[in-house]
Amino acid sequence: MYPITLQIRYNIMSQTTYQREWARQRCRTNLPAGHLAVHRWYLRLEQPRTTEEPEAPVQGLSLVRAENPTIDFYRFLYHTAGEEFIWGDRRRMSDEKLVTHIASPDVHVMVLYQSGTPAGFFEVDFRNPLHSEIKYFALLPGHLGRGLGSYMLSRAIRYAGQRQQPLILDTCTLDHGSALENYIKRGFSIYGEGDEEYPDPRLDGTIPRDAGKHVPLAD
Repeated sequence: MYPITLQIRYNIMSQTTYQREWARQRCRTNLPAGHLAVHRWYLRLEQPRTTEEPEAPVQGLSLVRAENPTIDFYRFLYHTAGEEFIWGDRRRMSDEKLVTHIASPDVHVMVLYQSGTPAGFFEVDFRNPLHSEIKYFALLPGHLGRGLGSYMLSRAIRYAGQRQQPLILDTCTLDHGSALENYIKRGFSIYGEGDEEYPDPRLDGTIPRDAGKHVPLAD
């Protein structure tokens, strides 16, 4: 049996990077009132793979671009997929600004359907000539645990890789616990990271107070 000090060291080292950061963020102090402690990673894939189509884990899957989606449909996707992860930025954006954003011909809102029902979505932003960017990648509730996330990520990388330029994205400790590990397994490397203070959108009614139960309220 390991000595206690070695066992503690083993337990720490056996944790994933996400788990270690999650624990560290819970210990941060001196945060502004109403803010959550967050650690964010910025990742980059130099050569996105665009060759073979991934095998679908279930039947009836299709990935469709929502061209010029209505504001209500976009907010349905964003609110439903992001509520558990406390996504508040686009909820706070005015309809006018959000319509302008999603109507851009270089911002592609991609929706994963299973047998006609929305199962997940992501955005690909092609506006920067130096790289493509995946934004707001998430499954909708009820579609987790069946391999759809891995499948959708493969499709997202394949789709974004059509421009044949580096692909970037970011994730943080508020996102799904396996997100960072999955991105790294797909060949992404971390090119930057840092601590942030995120205003808790549950405190002002932007998001229901019972959302994101895995994250204590900032108050």
